[in-house]
Amino acid sequence: MRRLPLFAVPLLLCACQGPEVAQDTPAPTQGEQPLTTLTGTIHSCNMQGFGRPTFTCEGIISGGTPPYGFNWVGVSNATILTMLPMGDVLSRANGRCTAGLQAHVQYIVWDSAGASVTTDIFFPCTV
Repeated sequence: MRRLPLFAVPLLLCACQGPEVAQDTPAPTQGEQPLTTLTGTIHSCNMQGFGRPTFTCEGIISGGTPPYGFNWVGVSNATILTMLPMGDVLSRANGRCTAGLQAHVQYIVWDSAGASVTTDIFFPCTV
């Protein structure tokens, strides 16, 4: 059996195109692609108050890419007084409206990937 000198091994590998080298393919970055479409659902809007109609709306965020942001907007016959986060995916808005008229509220949510969605709800303002 014939032995090759040690300096000949790199030359032989080079002449035979050497060992196969894996190409560097970037791995997908975790968390960039949402598992499902972002949704903002208004769970409920309940009236309360005696003589002065007030309401509380609750919203749920799902899908998309956390973390999330939200905003409640009184579109017509609805004034949002407070907005409270109720955990990572829940929020609540408290507001006032004029009795006897329909109230219109929007729930706007967005995620860290830049997706956003707006949900509307209409409800009668009663005492």
